[in-house]
Amino acid sequence: MTRKLFLFATAFMSLTILFSFSYKAANFSGTWNLDESASELGQFGARGAYSKIVIDQSESAIKMTLSGAGFDGSNYEITETHTVGKESQNTGIMNSKKTSTLNWDGDQRFKVDIKLTLEFQGQSIDLTGIEKWEISGDGKTLTLLSTINTPQGEMSTKAVYKKG
Repeated sequence: MTRKLFLFATAFMSLTILFSFSYKAANFSGTWNLDESASELGQFGARGAYSKIVIDQSESAIKMTLSGAGFDGSNYEITETHTVGKESQNTGIMNSKKTSTLNWDGDQRFKVDIKLTLEFQGQSIDLTGIEKWEISGDGKTLTLLSTINTPQGEMSTKAVYKKG
């Protein structure tokens, strides 16, 4: 009985060590610039995407500084921090309230489930969506697939970024 227990414990520890080393999330850290020609940005064009993303990734969180041109032509810069596997609260574009949950979806991808609350002309509008972030195998290209559910229907974009 003791020998069987020892063999089981040894096998369990070996598998635990194997799986802990076999999964290593890619490092998304760096400065990423929009490649508009490789992107599919829909009716809003470059105004519907961030022109630059700066990512600082740690083991438990991803901090993003997002900048671009707003729909009114003014430039913006916002910072969001997403804790892996936990709900996060951030302030988004146009002072929106953004609730998000980030989870790894493989070693080269993560997804962020989002809920935005916008205050617009005295009304509160709730939007939901998902962001799928993927880094290329060589670490030089970042793709952001965004889908947002609006009162006018679902809107999707594909923004491609180059490291630089």
